[in-house]
Amino acid sequence: MVIKNEEYLRIYAPAAFADSPEDRVSGRYTFLPTTEILEILQDEGWTAWKATQVNPRKWSRDHAKHIIRLRHDDLDMTSFGVGDSFPEMLLINAHNATGSYTLQAGIFRMICSNGMVISERDFGKIHIRHIGFEAEQVKEASRQMVMNSSRIADKVNSWQNIELSPRSRTDFFTDAAKIRFDSPDEGVVRDMSTVRREADRGSDLWSTFNVAQENLIRGGFVNGSTRRKVRPITSIQKDVNFNSQLWDLASTYSEGIHLN
Repeated sequence: MVIKNEEYLRIYAPAAFADSPEDRVSGRYTFLPTTEILEILQDEGWTAWKATQVNPRKWSRDHAKHIIRLRHDDLDMTSFGVGDSFPEMLLINAHNATGSYTLQAGIFRMICSNGMVISERDFGKIHIRHIGFEAEQVKEASRQMVMNSSRIADKVNSWQNIELSPRSRTDFFTDAAKIRFDSPDEGVVRDMSTVRREADRGSDLWSTFNVAQENLIRGGFVNGSTRRKVRPITSIQKDVNFNSQLWDLASTYSEGIHLN
């Protein structure tokens, strides 16, 4: 099968096309090509459209951890109904035994080119076994994502209708900062709350979440306690973990625990 956007993927995630594992992995390691998962998902209506991989220091670049974002033919911005966003499937893998195959749900927001990760609590992380691999497991993950997309959209729309008080917004940005920083000072919290675009200028939970998400992942401000500029997150694992934790944080606020 011809993989769509293969030329792009080979540039930004060459490890996805590895045909054997890293030489130094254990003989017990069972190799499962990323391309095999891509082909199954492509049959299910998903197309890989964005990808990246880590730049390893100890392992071969041809086997490094990589993340591929896929869009579904039936899940565009119009059908999703959440403004400039659409749902994604995130495929994460490495061929050097540093991590298992996982599939997770995400949301991509066009206006800021930001990818969000939906937490396990709302979608679940699908771990794909290298040993005893079954294609049906991947197909089931695809079906779950398609079926859950309306539920995810409903959740986001509910966040748009939740107005946070000034104190609740400050509390949210403080809690969001703690995801990345051990003891964020007032300056870091202020920078976490800085609105980067007019579309996010609002006091609702969805706008607040988006402001925090972009500042948390992209950085660009100076941490007062270290006097160093906060760099963008480039680690795939940190990106996924921070995004998932922030999603759970917003879910907690949506349940009314911190709205007063």
